[in-house]
Amino acid sequence: MSSPFNASLLRERFVIRDVTATDADSSVPIVALSNRLAVPLGAGTDEEEYFVVRAQNMHSCARLAARLSQDHFENGPIMGRKKPFEWEDAWLLLSKGYERKWNPQRWVAVYHKGRVVFEEKGAGARHPFLDIIEQCDAVNPDSYEESLKIAEDAFKQAGKFVHIEYDSNVALILSTKDEEGKCGVIVRGPSRTTTFNFTAKMKAGRYVKASQCLTAAAAFLEAIQLAFLVGMTNVKSRYRLIETLSDDARKGREAAQKLGRLNVAISQFEQLLDVVYRPDRPEFPRMIDDAEAFARKVLAKEIERKIAEEELDEAEEAR
Repeated sequence: MSSPFNASLLRERFVIRDVTATDADSSVPIVALSNRLAVPLGAGTDEEEYFVVRAQNMHSCARLAARLSQDHFENGPIMGRKKPFEWEDAWLLLSKGYERKWNPQRWVAVYHKGRVVFEEKGAGARHPFLDIIEQCDAVNPDSYEESLKIAEDAFKQAGKFVHIEYDSNVALILSTKDEEGKCGVIVRGPSRTTTFNFTAKMKAGRYVKASQCLTAAAAFLEAIQLAFLVGMTNVKSRYRLIETLSDDARKGREAAQKLGRLNVAISQFEQLLDVVYRPDRPEFPRMIDDAEAFARKVLAKEIERKIAEEELDEAEEAR
């Protein structure tokens, strides 16, 4: 038996403007981007603890949150153990393979009471402003957006007057209890917005776990992104806009393989529990087709140039 779990994954954008700046360089706003998932574990029990996971992409947020949820459920509170939780090993296991090979911009950070307890800094390390926001949120945990005002006051006390603009949208909302888990997913992409819900109910006496639903949601989030990449790469390869042995082509082929593995993982989740989708389960082949249609539109001029230079013939262009 586990405690109820409720969480939302936000895609966030902070714009920090220096309101006293007089020169051109200082007046350029600072932009901080992040995906954020608050992870309340053991809510309402003596083992309650609260983490925040931030990451460069959505599926990493959900996947690491799932790992924390699973370990807390199986072994109790993560913080304060005699044998510390192996953060590095957990993250290496979650990010190995395609993510580690093809996403050098990845980064992740886990916060507890406003303090960073684990981080990986890739080539695209997180903006330090995000740490300030988490410190402010720890001081004022009842209102996240109120933390922006606290951050502005902190800058003011340091002699810097700034205005912070905040924009966010929900990518994932999840609610689970032993008998049932509900999840809504909204992914806004270049060619389309994918929105669907799934409900997972206990099956054959097996209770629903937050970690299971988070892992399935992470698989969907990554698969939707990969389907778009595969479609774009297919068109670039078909019209010889990239070389067969290039890194871009290899990345697309390995993305298709990873997409297949994610689809298998989702199917295993569906076999383990009684899962119902509304309106329908996302169809990844259809998403690839949609991405290919989008690619042909945005790459039309390059394709026409290839034909004009007689690098492609009309039959290839019509495919």
